[in-house]
Amino acid sequence: MTENDIAFPQVSRRRVLHVLKWLPRGGIETWLTHIFANGANGPIQHEVLLMQDEIGPYEAKVRAAGVRIHTLPVRGWLTWLLALRRFLRSNGPFAVVHSHVDSIVSGPVLAVAAASGVPVRIMHNHAAQSQGANYQDLRYKVRELIGTSIIAAAATRRIAISEMAMEQSAGARWRERKDCTILLYGFDYSHFAESRARADRLRIELGIRVGCHVLGHVGRFASQKNHAFLIDTFAEYLRLDPEAVLVLIGHGPLKAQVQAQVDRLEIAGSVRFAAGTDDIAAFMSLFDVFVFPSFSEGLGIVALEAQAAGTPVIMPENMPHEVIVIPEAVTLLPLDAGARAWAQEIGQILGQRAPDRAEWLARVEGSAFGLERCIADLNAIYREELAKHA
Repeated sequence: MTENDIAFPQVSRRRVLHVLKWLPRGGIETWLTHIFANGANGPIQHEVLLMQDEIGPYEAKVRAAGVRIHTLPVRGWLTWLLALRRFLRSNGPFAVVHSHVDSIVSGPVLAVAAASGVPVRIMHNHAAQSQGANYQDLRYKVRELIGTSIIAAAATRRIAISEMAMEQSAGARWRERKDCTILLYGFDYSHFAESRARADRLRIELGIRVGCHVLGHVGRFASQKNHAFLIDTFAEYLRLDPEAVLVLIGHGPLKAQVQAQVDRLEIAGSVRFAAGTDDIAAFMSLFDVFVFPSFSEGLGIVALEAQAAGTPVIMPENMPHEVIVIPEAVTLLPLDAGARAWAQEIGQILGQRAPDRAEWLARVEGSAFGLERCIADLNAIYREELAKHA
């Protein structure tokens, strides 16, 4: 019996049910796969409940970690919430329901968990979308208010990945509450160490000549990620560096719209749409600069991954600063400076001396975003909540 087993009384492995929409190659899901893969012998038995039939690209990794995947597709919200109650009662007992979906959905999920007798109910906010200019409409704000109000009554703990994300979840006075905790992500960075050789192969596969500057972006094609500004910025940068190439990684509903913008600006020959990938490290190593013009992010882990790969980042000033591990790696510039100013700043970044990639990786590995620290802190939260609600 280990120390962790002793710390969780009565049973050695408490069942934690993580509620997610599905398992794409997104930031939340990437983080969870690292937690699952490195926590198999810990005190927690992780399980996943997905809200749609399509499981997603991370299915194999999650199952390989010994994590059971349940699916409960949403056909109608009232019907689904009743089905969730039946699921929790028939498949339990669960010690914890840990919800990773937005507050509009998490509120009812945790309310049903409370009604089903689940003792620990956690809302985990991974986003700060209400901070973005594209999420200021009244309808969104009203739904967000309803969701957070339900969470205030149903959740036993609120976790967020940054102060900005916590303020969205619990309000400006969240520091006065004992049920609010900032939990920085933690990752396994071992796959970054040898990523340069894989990046060289990617350059060949994508048809990018040696010596050409590569600008890169990783993110879902959705309004929050601000691809229209990114494309305008790259078009401006091409005036300064006609041989440059932009590589875009991701899927999403606005992909066709972005492709149309690229065609309209007549820059298709300089843009590569690379879809999704399991090897973000290789792409980050391929990039000479990571361009990250999102309207809002809960944290922005792709900026962290860029730093781990030794790649400079340019991003808006209003992004969470917790992700800045290497200050000299990150350039902050407001979006209202405009695409031309962003293009000029990218030129300045690329004119600087190349970073020591191994040194940047070591700094990220030794930062607060280390995996062991994160697993220990997450288990401590579970332990505290289970003790309070035993």
